[in-house]
This record gives sequence, C-alpha cells and structure tokens, in this order.
Amino acid sequence: MTRAAFLFDIDGTLLYARGVGRTAFGVAFEAAYGVPYPDLAGLTFVGATDSNVVRQMAAACGVASTPAREEHFFLRLAHAIDAALDQTRPLIYAGVPELVARLAGRGHALGLVTGNVRATAWSKLRHADLDHAFLFGAYGDDHPERAAIAALACARAPVDAPPRVLIGDTPLDIQAAHANGLKAVAVATGWVTAEELAAAGADLVLPDFADTESAAAAIEALI
Repeated sequence: MTRAAFLFDIDGTLLYARGVGRTAFGVAFEAAYGVPYPDLAGLTFVGATDSNVVRQMAAACGVASTPAREEHFFLRLAHAIDAALDQTRPLIYAGVPELVARLAGRGHALGLVTGNVRATAWSKLRHADLDHAFLFGAYGDDHPERAAIAALACARAPVDAPPRVLIGDTPLDIQAAHANGLKAVAVATGWVTAEELAAAGADLVLPDFADTESAAAAIEALI
C-alpha cells in the first residue's frame, strides 16, 4: 500500500460548529478594532479564510486592518469560539470519526487545510474529539488565500507521506487542490450541493461519509 497524506478542510467537511463563529467574530472585531460590526448576518464564511473575513469587515467599517489589530482579533476570536464550544459541542458529520480512523489506521498521514486560524482550528477539533487524528496543517493566519494555505500544508507533510488528496466542501477547496497538483474530493455536507461541486471540477463527489467503507475506498483509489 502506498502511504500518502490526505488534507482535510474542517467546517462543512468534518463538522458544523453550530454557528458560534458568527457571534464570536462580532465580539472579537469590536474588541480588536474598537467599533461594532453592523451586519454580522451578512458575513459570508463558506470557503472563506478568517484573515480575509476580518479584512473585509475592517474595510466595510473604514478602519485599517493592521498586523497588530489582526493578531488581537485572532486571539479574541479563538477565546470566544473556545468558550462557546465549551457550552455547545460541534456537530460531527456521520462517518467522520470512522473515516479518519480508517485512513490513519492504514498508515496515511492526515493534515489540515483550513481558513480557521490555528488556535480556532484545534479548538474545534478538540471539542469534536478529532484532534488526535491530525498530524500537521496550515491555517487562515498563515495566509489569506486557500490555495496558498494548501501549498503550506503540502510543505509541512511528512517526507514519507506525499500529499495526494484534499477533501473539502466548497469550490474553493477544489481550486486549492488542483492549484497544488492534488486530487479534489468534495463532500456535500456543507452549504454547496453535490451538483455544484461536480460542476466545479471535483475529482470525486460524495454525499457524505456515512458509508465509511465505500467513502474510504473511493478516496484511497485516487492515490
């Protein structure tokens, strides 16, 4: 069997954080930038990175998004999300624990490509009891663009486990995979339909991971 690295998105792919991020963004933004954000309901998070979202928020409010403010924002964001998840555990999608256990158990290395900042990513995984499965990754505070985040994750993969597949739930995940020479697996558990994911060029589209054996076999077949 060929050992490989499989890269996973988090939100919409592995779990749903039950909407705690939107409120946390508002709390963290006001703390770091000194002004309230007027339209939290209008924020778009699907496929976005935390870096890009906060910069869009700052631009909409007419305030500068400096490195110091962004660092303050990310710290406040991670604290707010961690506290919220202490009260409300994420929804883990059907088959996810079994899928990651199977791939890891077969000797593959599992990594992350996520728009979440590092602290928030690991908080979500810890609250979902999935943190033990992942060995490396790249995050929304590494770079604002998902394709560049994927490139960083590839560079951080174990030398004996070349990255082969990126698994996500949006067209931006598909684009990031192909930009880095990876196969793109798209799962329709997020906010994009299977038809839209297929039209975006995914190499494999799955409705979910509930049939773990079939999903794992189809994903491994891509390497």
